[in-house]
Amino acid sequence: MQTFSLQGCLLVLAGALCFSTTGFTQALIACDGATPYAIGALRMLIGGAGLLALCAFRGNLPSLHGWPLKNLALAVLGVAGYQICFFHGTLQAGVAIGTLAAMGFTPIVAAILGIIFLKSSPSREWYFSTALALAGLALLNWGKADDFSLGALLFPLASGAAYGIYLTFSGPLLHGRSSDVVMTAVLLLSGLAMLPGLMTEDLSWVLSPKGVIACLHLGLVTTALGYLCTLAGLSRTTPAIAATLSLAEPVCAAMLGILCLGEPVTGTSFSGIILILSSTLLLVVLPALKRSAGN
Repeated sequence: MQTFSLQGCLLVLAGALCFSTTGFTQALIACDGATPYAIGALRMLIGGAGLLALCAFRGNLPSLHGWPLKNLALAVLGVAGYQICFFHGTLQAGVAIGTLAAMGFTPIVAAILGIIFLKSSPSREWYFSTALALAGLALLNWGKADDFSLGALLFPLASGAAYGIYLTFSGPLLHGRSSDVVMTAVLLLSGLAMLPGLMTEDLSWVLSPKGVIACLHLGLVTTALGYLCTLAGLSRTTPAIAATLSLAEPVCAAMLGILCLGEPVTGTSFSGIILILSSTLLLVVLPALKRSAGN
């Protein structure tokens, strides 16, 4: 695995851009009765079905023969666990604190797992960039938290750990396989794991035109395309770098809220946006300049 690739970084950022529209779309259908669990499960099933159709069109249907089952099981556990824990976490701790805890914990988990299992140590730039991004994430959510207990952070932290597990163990699945085939298997298996809970949900909202459009967007754009870009980026960079670059997601989400929902922007949140963007530039541009100088 390459430790740095500009193309890999841009693919991860593209995935973050897709993920950032999840909250915006969820806000449009929450009033119709869409629950976080139903949204998470439908994302997996629709996204997996969309990628399965793409694989069928290409004549490259996934087969689980010869796959490293440990990595596959952990990747599925990471994706499904993230859906369940994140949405429960935002209900208990609030969206601001839940997102801060989950996304802030992901780079730390990914870096530790990368060192232990992939023998991949983060670069010096990663430490400084991650510190900048975490500070920016805190400023972006400054003053948005209501009363919460430390116990409420359990699910957000678990979701951050789950996503770190996905980033770490999905990369080896790409050895000899295309990213669309790997992501098809991971999403479908994750969706099937969440299916029993989905059967207890009221899905009448799905039948409305707004519900259909929202589900297609959540499944095909925020899930299939988002995870596909992230996984393709993982084949060209490390889980630690990918996890830090994924912190660009709340910046994109904040900009959507400001531009499309009329949400106010404060000095602290603007400072947070600047810090996260600066950390992204540091992580992407500085290694590229070093490589150019070396050539």
